[in-house]
Order: sequence, then C-alpha cells, then structure tokens
Amino acid sequence: MAITFYMLQIPPLLLFILICCFGAIFAGLTTFLFRKYINIKILRAHNEVTGFLFLAIASFYALLLSFVVFMVWTQLNESKDNVSKEGSSAMGLYRDIKFYPDTLESKQLMTVYLDFVYNVVDEEFPNMESMKPAFKTPESFNKVFYKMERLNPKNQFQIQLVAEMFGHLNQLAAFRGLRTASMEAEIPPPLWLPIMLGAIITIICAVLLDIEHTRMHITLNALLGTFIGMLLFIIIMLDHPYTGTLGIKPKSYKQIFTLEQQVNDLRSKKAI
Repeated sequence: MAITFYMLQIPPLLLFILICCFGAIFAGLTTFLFRKYINIKILRAHNEVTGFLFLAIASFYALLLSFVVFMVWTQLNESKDNVSKEGSSAMGLYRDIKFYPDTLESKQLMTVYLDFVYNVVDEEFPNMESMKPAFKTPESFNKVFYKMERLNPKNQFQIQLVAEMFGHLNQLAAFRGLRTASMEAEIPPPLWLPIMLGAIITIICAVLLDIEHTRMHITLNALLGTFIGMLLFIIIMLDHPYTGTLGIKPKSYKQIFTLEQQVNDLRSKKAI
C-alpha cells in the first residue's frame, strides 16, 4: 500500500496547502542557503549554459509529469466507466426481477439480490476505499446465481425473461470483476523515484541560475516549488480510484434501494 493512500486520508484542502508549502519552503530555503554560503560569481561566466541545461531538464520533467497525470486520469476514467456499466447492469437486473411473475422463487430471488446490493453499498465499496477485500459480498453474489438457477419458467415469455436476467447477471459479474481488479490500481512505487528526483534536480538547476537580486531569486524558485507541488497534488488525488474525495461511489446501487423504497411506499398507500 503506497504512502499516497495515507496522504488521501488528509482533507484535500489541507493536503494541498501542505504539499505546496513544502515545495515552496524547500525551493526557497535551498536558494537562500546557496546564495548565502556559495560564491555565485563563479556562475556568471556559465549562466547561459546553466540556463540551457535548466530549460532542457525542466522540459523533460514537465513531460514526465504530463505522462503520469495522463496515466492516473485514464485509470480513474476507466474505473468510472466500468462502475457505470456495472451499475446499469445491476439496475437492469433489478427491473427484470421486479417485473418477473410473482412467484415464491422470484420473491426469494429479490430478497437475495437486495441483500447483495446492500453488501455492495455497506461492505464492498467501504472496504475498497480502505483497499481491503470484502467477504460477505462475494457470498451473497453467489447466492443470486443459485436462486436464479432455481427459477422455473412456465411459458415462452418467462423463458425469454430468465435468459435476459442471466444476461444482465453475467454482465454484472464481468464489470464487477473489473472493478474489484482495479481496487489496488496505483502508481508503481519505483515510478515515484524519478518523479521526486526530477523535482529535486529541477529545483537545483533553478538555484544555479545567476539572478542578481537575491529576494527575486528566492521568490521565483519558491513559486517553482509551489507549482511542482500543485502537480504532485493532482497526481496523488487521482492515484487511487476508490479512495479520497474523488473516490468512486456506488450511486447506481443506492438508487436501487431508493426505487425499492418508492415501490414499497406506493404499495402501502394502496393498501390503506
């Protein structure tokens, strides 16, 4: 489990301020110490070479950060797409079961299916947010397959309806598998080494530039450190699809409970 997971437990605004302040303080303090203890006259004769080197390194580092941001953004969008398709399949299966002829088997199937939906909302997604496996949800999902196989269609219409239900159930199983597989999706730890090392090298090259005004030099480098911190904040926020403020939530599954509650309320009113 990467350190970014624990960083996501911090409120986003506070995390943003901490990362940006750390980048600004690191770059500004490094520049201040360098200007104080190093004779910068040596750099003036090589300022053009230093400036060219800084431009090249900064460009390559910007390319690296762009690649990482694109990677985590694509990862988040793919996870959202799979969860959305899973939710559509879950909603379709709910409607199929709801409008199946009122039999003892269909009632048992609906009870088991709602239990699965409840476990997804109450156990599986919270566990995924903490990057832990679920135990009740897989068992309840297997019970849905078991109960659906016990349906006994009486005519051609019911046979077609059961076939459609199995289609939605298999789609639901496929997209759910993709979702659980993406639970631990994150930037590989070795990739953080070039990201952090690139930030340090970029700041060092900025420190080596010859700028006569000391305060201006410190301020510009502090702004550079802040900007690098902002990009790192974006990467961290997008790194875990199901964790943090931007984490994916089970909206479609919750909507099933809302629909079921509305149907039960409507039946209660008619009974009165």
